[in-house]
Amino acid sequence: MENAAVIGAFSDLADQAVLIPAEVAVFLSLICIRRYRPAFVWAFVVCTASFVTFVLKLWFERCGLPAHRVLYSPSGHTMGGTLVYGGLLALFCQRKWIVTLGAVMLASAFAASRLYLHVHTPAEVVAGESIGLLAVGAMRWLLDGQRVAVAPARLAMLLFVVGSLVVVCYGHRSGVEEWISRLARSSVMPHAACAKG
Repeated sequence: MENAAVIGAFSDLADQAVLIPAEVAVFLSLICIRRYRPAFVWAFVVCTASFVTFVLKLWFERCGLPAHRVLYSPSGHTMGGTLVYGGLLALFCQRKWIVTLGAVMLASAFAASRLYLHVHTPAEVVAGESIGLLAVGAMRWLLDGQRVAVAPARLAMLLFVVGSLVVVCYGHRSGVEEWISRLARSSVMPHAACAKG
């Protein structure tokens, strides 16, 4: 397998078609085992980080792809991969240094994969990883720096459910990026602002 295929396969772990079902599964699993506070912390952080990324994409993409691309579309893959997989560490790992190191390694790996595949610029992956890392830190802070107390059997079941969804959804494409691009350029206001700029 060529390098691009391997790196593309890794990058696909952070496609929204994979992450959205995983995010919902984590939330519902936490509700099912009566860990209500962590469930709502998870939902709040995931929704907030996704909304921030969505708004930034709308703002930067409103005028279309510039001739000299620097920051056109903050990397949703980098943000989402860091948030979901790093967020699982924040939920279930007690040691702060492991959570921090793991989240940074995830952010760096997803950012590098998007750069290698030439789908984002350095500024775009930095924006994505910054949001993802801030989200993981916020999740840990909102949980008072404590992992979610779960019996090993229940944790194994939760991770099995999430892992199974990742496997089932892997390889599908959500189309979210294309939808956001169309939405960003659909209003009259952005075009007027671009014309003035």
